[in-house]
Amino acid sequence: MRLAVLLLVMVVLSLCTYVLSAEEVYPVDIVLNTTSDWTDVTFAGGTVVVHSYEITEGRSAPGLAVSGLGTLSVGKPQYNTTPVGVRFHAYVTDLTLSSVRVTIAKGHIGATIVSFWTTENAGSSLLATYTHTGVADTSDPANSRTYSFSSAKITSRIDPQIIQVPSDASFGGQKVLAFYYPWYGIPGGPSKRWVHWNPYSPNRDATHKPLAGYYDSQDPATVRRHINEAKAAGINGFIVSWWGNGTFEDRSLQVILDVASQEDFLVTVYYEDANSPTQIISDVNYIIARYGSNTSFLTVDGLPVIFFYGRVTEKFSLQSWKSVFAALDKQGRKIFAVADGLRGELLSIFQGIHTYNPVSLPLEDVAVQYKAASLLARVQGSLFAATVVPGYDEGFRNASDLVVDRAGGETYRSFWDIARASKPQWVLVTSFNEWHEGSEIEPSVEFGTFYLTLTAEEAATWKTGESVNDRDGDGIPDEEDYCPDYPGNRETNGC
Repeated sequence: MRLAVLLLVMVVLSLCTYVLSAEEVYPVDIVLNTTSDWTDVTFAGGTVVVHSYEITEGRSAPGLAVSGLGTLSVGKPQYNTTPVGVRFHAYVTDLTLSSVRVTIAKGHIGATIVSFWTTENAGSSLLATYTHTGVADTSDPANSRTYSFSSAKITSRIDPQIIQVPSDASFGGQKVLAFYYPWYGIPGGPSKRWVHWNPYSPNRDATHKPLAGYYDSQDPATVRRHINEAKAAGINGFIVSWWGNGTFEDRSLQVILDVASQEDFLVTVYYEDANSPTQIISDVNYIIARYGSNTSFLTVDGLPVIFFYGRVTEKFSLQSWKSVFAALDKQGRKIFAVADGLRGELLSIFQGIHTYNPVSLPLEDVAVQYKAASLLARVQGSLFAATVVPGYDEGFRNASDLVVDRAGGETYRSFWDIARASKPQWVLVTSFNEWHEGSEIEPSVEFGTFYLTLTAEEAATWKTGESVNDRDGDGIPDEEDYCPDYPGNRETNGC
């Protein structure tokens, strides 16, 4: 039985520093058989993306856990020797070296066999096989062995699929969109009260201070200023946080769309939460009926685009989401839905995927996940949007301890490098004005207009397809070099 589609990419050893119009991907099956209690398999010298897998043996093994997210993994309780077999269906690309290194890590008991095959559709012939038995090195907690796998075994025996690299002519075009928060109010503005921030209340303050002063999201002049600032920075539209019919944010959305239609600027919504699938259907009907005809509402192939935040994406099963979209289609409300989550199974229901805020991951992990998400989306004719973040520092009391230093702009540059290398259709900025989390690029007292200027530079580099640079002069292209422009902490301001 085919299980849920999963997303995987292992180590990216080499990323191209020039723009390609297309790339070659090779479909392969990777079969993992093990009697050990756990096994992890990783790769270097190529990119491996798993789009689905099947458990062929040991489905009823106690505590069985199988994953294709980040590594090929099989886990069971300690010392359990139940035989397990898994067939991973994958794509291999980025074969820039003569060999791929396969590293098998496992428990000290049993054996693990990893074999590469042509796909079942191509007759499923064996390409290579590697066996790790017992203990390789008692001093190595991963108990790993590494094998060399000739790239020619793939390229000489498998016909590649040619996958186009997104361009402005691709569906959806090349767009930079920024997450936008319409929930601020001040006593002197249309809201006539403090909303979501109050400099006199520590729990409602912002991490940084807006250069233009605290403002009201329902003030057309403020919205116009934001849109003009964003346009000058190469941003094509806002993804506006939306919390329901009649909410403060809903009233702000009308103001934003009115101004956007005058300024030739795109707008869509970030659907944040719902209590039931029925509510989602009702809300989307309302959004499309009230706002969908606005000429500034973002569309792809004539369909209105709606982004769904992970809070609501994860709340309901894929079958529930399938039922939601089927009901909307029946009602004549078909949409282009983009889910928060780099899980490949989402692409069986949604038309696109993204992630809102990847700052908790090391940049190396972000790079491989973006590469995988982009490739998988393009193979399936879907959309991937790569997110870039300048930094993160929550201002609320009792907020999380996560702080990602801006490192003088190097954090933001690194995310842009990674985003460009992944070949996305869209780039998303987190955020234009999430002042509570300190991720804003809107001008601030602390940073001035620096991040708008930097956004304009990075967006232009992506849209024109310019080669990346070696900003730190160490001879390694920025696409491959996450140090010293790695988002570290305040003490190191980098690596």
